[in-house]
Amino acid sequence: MRAAALLALALLVPGVAMAQQRQQQQPRQDDFSQQVERNMRTCLGNSQDTALAARCMDGQRGVVAPRLERAVERLLATQQDPQRRAALADVQAAWVAYRDRRCDFAGTNPERGADAAADRAACYLQFDLGRTVEIERLLEPPPPPPQQRQQQRR
Repeated sequence: MRAAALLALALLVPGVAMAQQRQQQQPRQDDFSQQVERNMRTCLGNSQDTALAARCMDGQRGVVAPRLERAVERLLATQQDPQRRAALADVQAAWVAYRDRRCDFAGTNPERGADAAADRAACYLQFDLGRTVEIERLLEPPPPPPQQRQQQRR
C-alpha cells in the first residue's frame, strides 16, 4: 500500500526536479510542480493506504486540470492562422487520447490488483502536470537579451 504512495511521489519527483532546474534558470515565485508535491505530501502524510493515495492524486488533478485547460486555451489564442490553430487543437486532442489510453492501461494491470487505481491516478496527475508546465513555458515571454549582447550591438 505504501508502494502506491511512493510510486506517486516517484512519478512526480522527476517532473519536480526538471522544474527546479528550470527555476534555477528562470526563478519563479510559485513553482506549480512544487506546490502539487507539497499538497500530495500533506494529503498522504504517513498513510500506507493506496485508496487514500489515489484520492490525493485525484484531488490534485482537480487543481491541475482546470489550469491545463486555461493554458491550452491561451496557447490556442496565440495562433492567428486558423489552420495553425486547428492543427494545434488536433495535437492537443491526440495528446489527450494518448494520455487517456496510457493511463487507463496503467490502471488496469491485473498484477497490481487494488494498487492499479493509484497507478492510474498517478499517471493522470503526472501527464497533466507535465503538460501544464510545458504549455505555460511556451506562453512565457522570451527572456530579455543579456546586457552584454545589447552593448556589443551598439
